[in-house]
Amino acid sequence: MRVKITCYASVWKNSTILTSSLGKALVPSVETIRKIMYKEKNFIQVLHRCGWILPKYQKFVGNVTLLESYGIVGSQLSMLLKRQSRLFVAPQSTLKNYILRAVDMGFNENSRMLVHALHTISGLSSKTFRRKLELIQSFGFSKDESLYMFKRCPNLLRTSEKKLKVGMEFFLHTVMLPKSALVHRPMILMYSIQDRVVPRYKVLQLLISKNLCKKVPSYVYLLCLSEEMFLDKYISRFRKNAESLLVAYKGHHLEA
Repeated sequence: MRVKITCYASVWKNSTILTSSLGKALVPSVETIRKIMYKEKNFIQVLHRCGWILPKYQKFVGNVTLLESYGIVGSQLSMLLKRQSRLFVAPQSTLKNYILRAVDMGFNENSRMLVHALHTISGLSSKTFRRKLELIQSFGFSKDESLYMFKRCPNLLRTSEKKLKVGMEFFLHTVMLPKSALVHRPMILMYSIQDRVVPRYKVLQLLISKNLCKKVPSYVYLLCLSEEMFLDKYISRFRKNAESLLVAYKGHHLEA
């Protein structure tokens, strides 16, 4: 029943669907989407949002075949369809060019990272992509180092230039992290500055000033802990100082 309602909604939003062949385009497209989106909830969601794909079955299935030939299958394919659905009806030459750009940058076919690189590359103009790499290099990183950071964390370049700059300045100039730490853990540049990066640095400074840890943890280690583990190991554990540590960590929320 939900599929029928969603199909009606898709038709209402994309009335040109009514001019397409039911047997040659619409039904095969729905069946292809169902095979990719093996979870019912995701299938319904994509069908509702991407009804405009349905009349373009030949292009759609051709691009699915191309993606699968490079090892983008299963959950990777479903993730891409949810997040970058327009890729599935792009000219095949365009899609292949995006894939080959990722391969040329060192992403291997059949690797789990290729789909993330494709997601980023296809979502940015060449100019914006290059500008973000140059922003990283402006902080003293080589071209090879900036590309290595992209390979380690393809989602990095989907981060805004403002956030990249603020993060770079904080980690390199305030925390004084060695550049190698960012080269090998570029994902920390994607963490929230307000809710994670600065508060955990304040907690670390307090732990050091009160001499609470026999062995002071590295800031990067502390930063990468889950919220639950961080609170357990570095807030709740120190009962006598828990309140001041929590204020250091959550104070910006209390002030708001």
